[in-house]
Amino acid sequence: MQRMLPLLAAFLSLAFLAPAAPAAAKEAPAYVAVGDSRAFGVGASDPATGGYVAITHDALHRSERYRQRGLELLNLGVPGATTSDLLLPGGQLEQAVAEITDRQDDTSSADDNVEIITVNIGANDVLALATPDSPCVADPRSAECQGRFQEMLDTLQDDLTQVLRRLREAAPKADIIVLDVYSPLSGRGEPADLVADLAVREINAVTEQVVSDPELRVKLVSVYELFRGRASQLVAADNLHPNDDGHALVAEVVLAAIEDREPVFPEKLMTPAAVQEIAQPPMGEGGLMPVSQDEDSGGASLPLFLAIAIPASLLGLGAVAGAYRAARGR
Repeated sequence: MQRMLPLLAAFLSLAFLAPAAPAAAKEAPAYVAVGDSRAFGVGASDPATGGYVAITHDALHRSERYRQRGLELLNLGVPGATTSDLLLPGGQLEQAVAEITDRQDDTSSADDNVEIITVNIGANDVLALATPDSPCVADPRSAECQGRFQEMLDTLQDDLTQVLRRLREAAPKADIIVLDVYSPLSGRGEPADLVADLAVREINAVTEQVVSDPELRVKLVSVYELFRGRASQLVAADNLHPNDDGHALVAEVVLAAIEDREPVFPEKLMTPAAVQEIAQPPMGEGGLMPVSQDEDSGGASLPLFLAIAIPASLLGLGAVAGAYRAARGR
């Protein structure tokens, strides 16, 4: 035993002198998703794997760009979220900026920054008008309802601008992708179909205007035309969210924007859309209908009337959004 002591001492001294194995550095970059129930994955059979954010992340993770590097996902989407909700203290924007900053300040790794950000928001902004005490439910033609609708559009524009500006300032090199809104009733042949379509165009016009700011360097992904006339095919049984096929198509257009290519859709999902056309004024920029004022009547023209009538038509959908807010403790 005494003969072994010198050997044991030598072994222990070498062990203490040997450099400790370095802690595993967090090397994988990240994809951050900001938004509402669509980002959360509601409507998919399994939101955690079948939502468009999850599908996009999985495809990117397997791509040449990230196959070796890896790609982490932080999905901040909250069902029922409005554009203003993103700006709340402790809300999605604050969380996203904190994640971006933490990774940039992490000196242990040179390859763990947030590289991709997706933002989808706006649908709940108009659904917020579909409450039982809303003047738009009582009388969509009232001046108060028209004022509420315009106020909603103005707030959407201001809040979305602030969200994108702060994300761009925090992550100057990241790909930022913004999704527009689709009509969940398009092609169903229901009376509210055209009303919903016109309201969605108003929201998308605002989104397009914000994203057009060259300083933001943001890409706009349109799902409006993708769902137009195909709601019965791409919208879930709740008549609001994308189903599995809908989420898959949304993921493809997002991926195409990130990879700077044309989207490729399964032929079986791209049957001709049954779109009911209506007589309307010439389209504005981006195919969006401008709102005009009828000077003789002293009020809003028919397109604006239809646009502000959407909350009454979608009162049931507003209840769905409210249910998700309650379920999330919001």
